[in-house]
Amino acid sequence: MRIINEKNYGLEILRMILCFWVLCFHCLKESNNNIILSFKRKMFHVPSFFCISFYFLFPVIKSRNINKMRQRLIRLSISYIFWPLITFSFNNILFLLKIKSRYKRFLLLKELIMQWIIGRKFFGQFWFLFNLLLLTIFFFILSLLFSNKYFFIIIELFCVISYILQYSSYNYTFFDFYPDSISHSVGHFVETFPIAVFAFILYNIGLMNILLNCRYKSLLFSIIGNYFIFKYEIFKTIEIYGKKYNYNGFDKNVFAILSFISFYSIPFDSQYLKKIKVFIRLISNYTQGIYCLHIIISYYSSHYLHQKRTFNGCIIIYLLSYIICFIGTKISFNTKMKYLFI
Repeated sequence: MRIINEKNYGLEILRMILCFWVLCFHCLKESNNNIILSFKRKMFHVPSFFCISFYFLFPVIKSRNINKMRQRLIRLSISYIFWPLITFSFNNILFLLKIKSRYKRFLLLKELIMQWIIGRKFFGQFWFLFNLLLLTIFFFILSLLFSNKYFFIIIELFCVISYILQYSSYNYTFFDFYPDSISHSVGHFVETFPIAVFAFILYNIGLMNILLNCRYKSLLFSIIGNYFIFKYEIFKTIEIYGKKYNYNGFDKNVFAILSFISFYSIPFDSQYLKKIKVFIRLISNYTQGIYCLHIIISYYSSHYLHQKRTFNGCIIIYLLSYIICFIGTKISFNTKMKYLFI
């Protein structure tokens, strides 16, 4: 079945929304708006990012395209390696100069090495890239070793095991013995693995081609489905020792898939929407760079932002990150360093 691979402007909008959602999760502290606070507290942004990423990875996995896989790994690795290195260096220089440094201490080389090994030490949000990189490598190796049929048998088996480990609490009781740098990085593998698998299945069965034949029904029912998940928590919430864990449970996976379907189904086919498409392409740029930069920008701009922890402050941080990414792509002169910003 033919899969539509052109740029989907609905998904571009979704990526931008998810990026801002992540920023609000990390930076928003004060708001009188209960709807905004409710969105901040829900943990659906990261699963939705994983769904988009692995949906578009599957053609590379299926075709065993080594060149495209290498390009993807290089793109992810440049951000994964250099942003912690830049943060490490900048912090230590400022600390030695007795200027306000982010961590208010001298970061050790072993902390930088640990950051690279597990994706979380002083640059906490990079657990996401750590999971993304490791799962990408794992899936690609599996695709080289097995045919498409057995590839799916193996990953679906692991998917079932992952949910068993989640709902039985074994994953969490095991990682609770470790510090957050490990439990909130390596410990997330079991949570993120099923999301990647379902994204692969979504692509492999050509579901989006089928749903586009009834585009408006797909859009309506996916929105309704996510409303019930978000509002009424229709899936059982996993709690261990009174704590709710971030990305576990069927609800995260289903919400991510329905979000994907709803935004994918938004009609942008009309020739009269050319200017709107240009605008969407413009405002949805640099989401990875903004994701990497936003906490840094939030800290170093906090002295100048009167609304630093508010919704308006989050918008300012997003715009500042966007501008820096725009400038960064220009001064990188189309070298691989542009991957720090796009």
